[in-house]
Amino acid sequence: MGKNNVYMKHWLSDKGRFADLINGSLYQGRQVFTAENISLEDGDQGLVLKKTDGKEIAVQRYRDIMMRAVDGTRIVVLACENQDEIHYAMPVREMLYDALSYVDQVNALRKNHREKKDIKESAEFISGMKKMDLLSPVLNIVFYYGEDEWDGSLDLHGLLGLDRIDYRMLKKYVPNYRINLIDPKKLENLECFQTDLQIIFGMLKYRKNKEGMRSYVQNNRSYFAQVDQDSYNAVRAMLGSEQHLKAVKAKAGGTVNMCKALEDLYQDGVEEGIEKGIKVMVQDYLEEGYCKEKILDKLTKGFSLNQEESRRYYERFAKSVR
Repeated sequence: MGKNNVYMKHWLSDKGRFADLINGSLYQGRQVFTAENISLEDGDQGLVLKKTDGKEIAVQRYRDIMMRAVDGTRIVVLACENQDEIHYAMPVREMLYDALSYVDQVNALRKNHREKKDIKESAEFISGMKKMDLLSPVLNIVFYYGEDEWDGSLDLHGLLGLDRIDYRMLKKYVPNYRINLIDPKKLENLECFQTDLQIIFGMLKYRKNKEGMRSYVQNNRSYFAQVDQDSYNAVRAMLGSEQHLKAVKAKAGGTVNMCKALEDLYQDGVEEGIEKGIKVMVQDYLEEGYCKEKILDKLTKGFSLNQEESRRYYERFAKSVR
């Protein structure tokens, strides 16, 4: 598990935030799940298959986040996979994860009936389940926070190419499996979110616009001035290489002043832009035949530099055209 995935796991494992992610992205803000009715589960899943020759094969998978929701009568398994890279086989991968969850449930029912010795009919004996037994639904989401547009298939039929004319006859009979992909950069109705997801997802819309991000952060200064460490690390992961935030340790009280970190990022961008301008000027004037003294004078006046700064920039950028 990469560092960014660890950051995202810690951030979204907060029960209130996790419930809000599902409610806001899948249910248009309707409070289907709450922090009070979900609990964190172990994401380790697996089973052992026995081949015809007697050899055993272990199949084991680890979900990034798994929660169990209880509404008093039914249980729903909520699962999340965090992705910062496009995974073209994701429908198959998620289908396997969900299948393992259902296998676990069937095995638990079988074990329970065996202990109670209440299986009587042959059909119940073969399956290990009673006719009235119900499994818990598994709701799985893929939280994709990578920089590139997701261009992979969102369902199994897409991977199988069943929209081709010569395969359409199979589409009706080959079961499909669809993933619930959530890309925070593309979410529109942010008012559907009730936690800090609303503010952070709103910020992601400016990941390629430093001036816009600076303004957005200033308008939400009361939040960004005291962000918890998990949220700060998650923002760093979601911004990616386009807006690289420095690693910062939380102050006493466990919060980070993200306004200061983003202001530093903005100033770094400004300085980078100034340096590019200076480099272009030095190289253009050299190619036009200007002498060193004339170029130094241009730099001093054009960029409000002192003589030492102008000389340092000149020596640095003149090398590439000598």
